[in-house]
Amino acid sequence: MRILTRTLHFYFISFLLSRANGLLTLRTPIAYAFPFYNYSYLNLSSVSEAQPPKMARALNFSHNVIEKITKRDLEGFDALEVLDLSYNQIKDIEPGAFESLLSLVSVNLSFNAKKLLVPGLPPHLKLLPTSKASGSLQLSKYFDKPSEAALEPSVSAEELPHLGGPSILQNVSPRLRRSTENLLRRPEKNVTVSPTATLKPDFCGAPINGILDLSNSKLSEEELMLKLDPDLCQAQLDGILELDISHSDLEMDLLSLFVLFIPMKNLQSVDASYNKLTINILDVEAICNFPFSKLLFLNISNNPINSLDTLCLPSTIKVIDLSFTNISQIPPNFAKKMSDLQNMYVQGNHFIYTVRPETTNAAPQFPPGTVRINAISFVRNQAGTPIESLPKKVKHLKMSNCSIVELPEWFAGTMEELLFLDLSSNRISVLPVLPASLQHLDISNSDIKIIPPSFKSVSNLTIFNIQNNKITDMHPDYFPSTLTKCDISKNKLNMLSLTDALEKLEHLNVSGNLITRLEPASHLSALANLDSSHNLISELPDHFGKSLPILKYFNLSGNKISFLQRGSLPASLIELDISDNAITTIVEDTFGQLTSLSVLTVQGKHFFCNCDLYWFVNVYIHNPHLQINGKGNLRCSFPPDRRGLLVESSNLTLLHCSLGIQMAITACVAILVVLVLTSLCWHFDGLWYVRMGWYWCMAKRKQYEKRPENKPFDVFISYSEEDANWTKEHLLEKLETDGFKICYHERDFKPGHPVLGNIFYCIENSHKVLFVLSPSFVNSCWCQYELYFAEHRVLNENQDSLIMIVLEDLPPNSVPQKFSKLRKLLKRKTYLKWSPEEHKQKMFWHQLAAVLKTTNEPLVRAENGSAQDMYEME
Repeated sequence: MRILTRTLHFYFISFLLSRANGLLTLRTPIAYAFPFYNYSYLNLSSVSEAQPPKMARALNFSHNVIEKITKRDLEGFDALEVLDLSYNQIKDIEPGAFESLLSLVSVNLSFNAKKLLVPGLPPHLKLLPTSKASGSLQLSKYFDKPSEAALEPSVSAEELPHLGGPSILQNVSPRLRRSTENLLRRPEKNVTVSPTATLKPDFCGAPINGILDLSNSKLSEEELMLKLDPDLCQAQLDGILELDISHSDLEMDLLSLFVLFIPMKNLQSVDASYNKLTINILDVEAICNFPFSKLLFLNISNNPINSLDTLCLPSTIKVIDLSFTNISQIPPNFAKKMSDLQNMYVQGNHFIYTVRPETTNAAPQFPPGTVRINAISFVRNQAGTPIESLPKKVKHLKMSNCSIVELPEWFAGTMEELLFLDLSSNRISVLPVLPASLQHLDISNSDIKIIPPSFKSVSNLTIFNIQNNKITDMHPDYFPSTLTKCDISKNKLNMLSLTDALEKLEHLNVSGNLITRLEPASHLSALANLDSSHNLISELPDHFGKSLPILKYFNLSGNKISFLQRGSLPASLIELDISDNAITTIVEDTFGQLTSLSVLTVQGKHFFCNCDLYWFVNVYIHNPHLQINGKGNLRCSFPPDRRGLLVESSNLTLLHCSLGIQMAITACVAILVVLVLTSLCWHFDGLWYVRMGWYWCMAKRKQYEKRPENKPFDVFISYSEEDANWTKEHLLEKLETDGFKICYHERDFKPGHPVLGNIFYCIENSHKVLFVLSPSFVNSCWCQYELYFAEHRVLNENQDSLIMIVLEDLPPNSVPQKFSKLRKLLKRKTYLKWSPEEHKQKMFWHQLAAVLKTTNEPLVRAENGSAQDMYEME
């Protein structure tokens, strides 16, 4: 009986709040009909203007411009039980206006004139406040026992008068006739025609795997009622576990909607988002009791709910989504209504903070011209905060983008089971006091400037997001030691100090700050992900890698780093981003140690395309185990002739950049040149020319030494070894017999002295130099040396001291190229020719003795070419 009582009460009030555009007939468990007429939002100035039917049991005149209620307006409504006059401009109620309404149970006069009085209140009605807004009243029937109201008999379909549509509308004003006609047509069918005769079972919503998907179906309220009709579809309704009616532009109030769900005994989840659902107008908290036992999830986001004051929902709900519902506050009774709630989403609303100055009993008097400014509070005053209550069992609370300024003072002490809190995109300027149970906190996109020491008291916090605030300093000692993930990006930090107070920290994001240097004060053994991009970092210390031994993901993009030195990067890195820096080179000494690196992101246009970049371009970039992002967009800035070119096309070859290979190639080329030169010298007597050059240098040096004035020898004989017999037996013996002092190398060369020195000595100390020419002479190197230095003496002293004796004829082609001087001498000098004939020998000796006795005359060159005289013995 008690359950039946509560059900009847619930149905009774739900009809009052329905927003159907016509007469509704909602079935009770015993299939009774209930006529309800809705005249709201019609700009009515009086009740009688609408001319409602006298048999109506519920009338809704809310949201009109009615200013006065008279007895005439309410005469004849003997069956009227519910009357809604809220949201009007009622200032006056004629005494006794409600006395004739003996069946009246509830009258709603809320949101009218502030000083509205109800004179001559009938004894069966009492005044109940339903809202904190000034001037809001509700008149409800008074029962000594609640069960009496529940047991009042309802009118059956047979007892209701026949509602003929057009005949009832004859006296209705033209602007109401069309809408009211539509209101009456549906009740007429419900009363006079059996539902089974007009409806087909195909209209029922059939679930698939327990899910009834009516989303995007654009159903009207009447069509939804047909699909969920318990008389025809009870079997289908029993199989519904999840109901989706989202994105359907459904227009009705929440209470009426949930009445349709009552036959669904196994319903667990309802998604009614993106519709046009509204809140019920009257407060039915006293009789709000649903038979649901399994409903846990409700999504009514993106609906024009506007207020939670009169919310009536099943208390079994554990997850509710109220996002983007235009609510401006959470009323005091919300925690009581939703006592089992665990997850709550209210993001995208606009919470309004009321301004209430402090009031005193006696208002002080101020002289004219005085300006008084009262101290007001937007938050601290409990009546001023829009968050007046929250269920204590809530574990997951999302209140982002709600214009929240600060949490109420009771929040930390009440929400002792809260684990997840999202306060992002609000107007919070001071980090609020939070419950110690909190594990995840998101307070990004606010105006917080400092993190107080009290923040450490949130001892279970593991995830903390405070990005896009105004934090200027970060004290690790103020953070909970349990923190594993922290996002403090897009703030105003200029220094980052990492200490062992963050020993459990695994993920840290400090991007988008003003940090100039990263300084780990100690080893952070748990930090595996660090994002320090878009700062002002110019370098990393050489011990940075050792301070973060297990760092795997490191983002350094958008800084001012020009070079990464050895030890600045942890060897444990798997992904590294160094793009958009001022990096000029990537060297093996630094990156070769990163053996675990698999992804490298690098972009920039400041690279020095010299040999320092050879390893990166030719070795590292072709590593099959490494993915390099952006390698095709790297640009050179140096040298000037390569500026703007792609790094990949810089043509840095091993020959150009390897000093060892360059030295090896140089050595090989040098050896090859030496071999070639040696071959050429061997073939063209190059060795002889080299030695001649050396001897010439020595002779050149000798010319600066003091020459002897008295020469001890008359003549120095230069001859070949093959001509030695002739020279000794004929020439030497004959000349010495004639009294000439001859310098003969086998006799006069000083033992132990260099041969070259002896040659110089003999030539310099002899008045004449006699050359015995023969084919063997031209094949002797020493003879050529003697000839060369003798001519050198002639040129230096400008005296012709050379005597030529041709022992054997010299064919023109027999003189080698290296004896070019001999050829010239034979062409320009007079020479003596030896003859085997005895009569010619006398002339030969005579001429030779005459030449030896002559003094050395100045050198005179013939002007007539190469023809010279030759003296021969006839």
